[in-house]
Amino acid sequence: MTNAPAPASETATYLLPVFKAKPGHARELEQLLAALQTASRQDDGCIEYSVFNDEQDPHSFLLYEKWTDAGALVLHNEKQHVIDFLASAAEHMAEPLNVHRLRPIV
Repeated sequence: MTNAPAPASETATYLLPVFKAKPGHARELEQLLAALQTASRQDDGCIEYSVFNDEQDPHSFLLYEKWTDAGALVLHNEKQHVIDFLASAAEHMAEPLNVHRLRPIV
């Protein structure tokens, strides 16, 4: 028996968005991200949607997203909870959202 990871889906889409809060705005951004996480986990095609706070930088937040395919991600980004989040989060962010599209190495 091996401990090899399961093979990555050929169609799955992986993202790592990074959010940087303005000084004094980390708590507000964290609350918005927590609500987004709850709503997004209900979206069709969502396999993983987890928010993390950087222990070394309390103003930095990272999301790990895994979607069944690119189409599911497109539909997610069109959802009202995503649109509302982006509008609300903008006032709390120190810099523009930085999204890394990931490719698993197998």
